[in-house]
Amino acid sequence: MTNLMIVESPKKARTIQKYMGNDWLVKASYGHIRDLPVKNMGVDLGSFKPDYVVTSKAKKNLSTLKSLAKNADQVFLATDPDREGEAIAWHLQQTLYLKNPKRITFTEISKKALQQALSQSRQIDYHLVQAQEGRRVLDRLVGYTVSPALSNTMQQNLSAGRVQSVALRLVVERELEIKNFKATLYVEVYLLFETSGLHWKAKWMPPAQLMGNQKYWTDRAFAEQVSSINEVDVIAIEQKQRNRRPPAPFITSTLQQAASVSLKMSPKRCMEIAQDLFDEGWISYHRTDNPNLSQDSAIEVMDWLRNNGYAEHVSDKVNTWKAKASAQQGHEAIRVKEIHQLPDIVKSRMSDEQYRLYSLIWKRTVACQMKDASFHITLIKLRSCEQFEGLNMDFMARGETLVYPGWLKLMDGDQTEEKKKDESNQRLPALTEGQRLVTLDSDIIDKKTKPSPRFTEASLIKKLEDEGIGRPSTYAAIMNNIIQIRGYVEIKQRKLFATDLGIQVCQLMLGKFRFMELDYTRTLEEQLDHIAQGQMQYQQVVSQAYSTLKQEMMALDQVQVEGQQQAQHSCPECQKPLRLIRKGKKSFWGCTAYPDCGFTAPDVDGKPQPGISSKKNSDTGDQYPCSCGKGNLVQREGKRGVFWGCTAYPACRNTLPDNNGKPGERAAVDISNSKGECPDCGTGQLVSRTVKAGKNKGKSFIGCSSFPNCRHFAWD
Repeated sequence: MTNLMIVESPKKARTIQKYMGNDWLVKASYGHIRDLPVKNMGVDLGSFKPDYVVTSKAKKNLSTLKSLAKNADQVFLATDPDREGEAIAWHLQQTLYLKNPKRITFTEISKKALQQALSQSRQIDYHLVQAQEGRRVLDRLVGYTVSPALSNTMQQNLSAGRVQSVALRLVVERELEIKNFKATLYVEVYLLFETSGLHWKAKWMPPAQLMGNQKYWTDRAFAEQVSSINEVDVIAIEQKQRNRRPPAPFITSTLQQAASVSLKMSPKRCMEIAQDLFDEGWISYHRTDNPNLSQDSAIEVMDWLRNNGYAEHVSDKVNTWKAKASAQQGHEAIRVKEIHQLPDIVKSRMSDEQYRLYSLIWKRTVACQMKDASFHITLIKLRSCEQFEGLNMDFMARGETLVYPGWLKLMDGDQTEEKKKDESNQRLPALTEGQRLVTLDSDIIDKKTKPSPRFTEASLIKKLEDEGIGRPSTYAAIMNNIIQIRGYVEIKQRKLFATDLGIQVCQLMLGKFRFMELDYTRTLEEQLDHIAQGQMQYQQVVSQAYSTLKQEMMALDQVQVEGQQQAQHSCPECQKPLRLIRKGKKSFWGCTAYPDCGFTAPDVDGKPQPGISSKKNSDTGDQYPCSCGKGNLVQREGKRGVFWGCTAYPACRNTLPDNNGKPGERAAVDISNSKGECPDCGTGQLVSRTVKAGKNKGKSFIGCSSFPNCRHFAWD
């Protein structure tokens, strides 16, 4: 008897295989095996039925899985325990033609968790599948409807996204707030004292009678008079205690925030490392919005604390936290799988990035079941003995000291919080009410108001979560899209700056599309949750959203963009408008008549560099006709130098090397060691090749001998 278990990643497959017997075979799907097509919307606008296609990278693996599934007695679909994982399981069931697959889920990779999952196998949850499908289709409808309109309006490749555009709006609005902010100059006055060997200070609290409607004190001359006070009386002393709870265990968003703040790690990289840690069995599932450990996990943590020198700091009962109203709470918070696996013990078995992220998770897992930290706070109110304009001046001194560390015995603070200087933790002397004090000195500090701080990746994720925009699994992709891929936002010293392009794109859509509104986007997220819970229908949610989008598209046609770049820059070879093309952080100018005209020019400060084309020759004459019979070979320049390409590109991808200004001959492909006929084109032979450039340089892969007409690819 043979059982086949299919998971998503090969790392996870290798880890799980160690726990299974000889009658089990664990294989990977390598993520999604089907998706919407790349070159068209792939959604029927009448029925909103998606048109899925097998991804090119999945074809070979899918063939292997079909063969294994056909010979297996039972197939278990063990993809991730979320909507995405449920959808992948459904796609596997569809493409492998499985009649009765068993769906199992687990939030950690251990023998116990696997045995429990197998004992609780179920059918595929089609509500979850439809919720994921709804998100994917809604994103596709917005992207493929609005993006072309934006691109045509501004004559450059632009992109809109149902959630990414809302994130962009938040950054742009903060950017404009900062640019338009007018600072107010004000002053603060402090009296300095030395009492019983302690140096301390008290801040002037301007009387309401003098402040009027002002928020800040701006009269420096009056402040200088106040700073001359020599004697004050103690009129009130208040003592109180403040308790600080340990931070909740990580959820997806707080893990990304902590990785950004503490490790300077991008959300995208954080999720990649977390996926590795999960696949290799180090942590529980990393996509969750439940801020609580399971009862068993919490008790295990408390037992470890008692046995390892923290007995007096263990919480009296299991600490729990209230989840946000929109939280799914499908499984527990992110935690380390084995609390006894201390970071320094397992460091040698991890990469440096894995070790650093694991250390964050381990500390948070343990600290969450410790007692509150306790602080003693003293407030001393002072009043001047002399008057100014008939009024005594009041001053306030605040002191805060840690009296019981609790969870701070293990951590130095919440890893998600940016470190700030705290001026309130000064030590204050023991004083009595009515006591008169003589000032040691005074200090006048000139200040100015500041706008709201720029977002960091961490604070933007927190804002999105607070607003109910997107879901934990989407935040890393949102950051990557607006920063790395689209160039709408750039990072400087970890702060987010909206680029001119980002501001222009945002303003072009704002007020014209409801998906740019926070309330509307939040409502759509809630509707997707209702689909997952079986309370709403996929068709209802998607059709309503698309109906709104269709009506709004008409407004964009009437928009006039000031200073459009296509009116400013014409192609020097065919006089058609040029457009700015962005690929991540890189950009260049290309002719809108492409592929008939192949002119391009480097981008210099938002303008095409004059007199330079990155393609040596855009002559489309018939001096060198292409073998495809549809175009001609022209000289071009790529990353590895000059080559000849067809003017019918992308329909024809034929290329030839340059031979002294003429098309050369392509070196014959050695097919003596062929690995068989190409499954894609059926005419070429599969041969072993080597990557010539990039991060995979030197790595072997299998390609078709008919390249570039056939682009079959698989790692060797």
